[in-house]
Amino acid sequence: MSANKDSKWLLDAEVQSKIEYVKGRWQVSLVFIDTKDPNHILVQTIGDYRSKRLAEIGAMYMQQNAAKDIRGTQKVNKDDYNFNNN
Repeated sequence: MSANKDSKWLLDAEVQSKIEYVKGRWQVSLVFIDTKDPNHILVQTIGDYRSKRLAEIGAMYMQQNAAKDIRGTQKVNKDDYNFNNN
């Protein structure tokens, strides 16, 4: 399969942000969850910040931009997936 075909699901994905404290910095990642198969996820690290508040602002901004869809925000039932941070 081509990369274009493999990534098509991202157009309909729900986007969530994840903030973790890693090596003295607040690391922000975006989590893309396939709305048709909630076990299909992609975690993309987008940056790190010196404070948690700056990380929250950056995460909110990036999440809003990544989730823009003229059809509205895509949602996944939270009971459909379960991923562990470990």
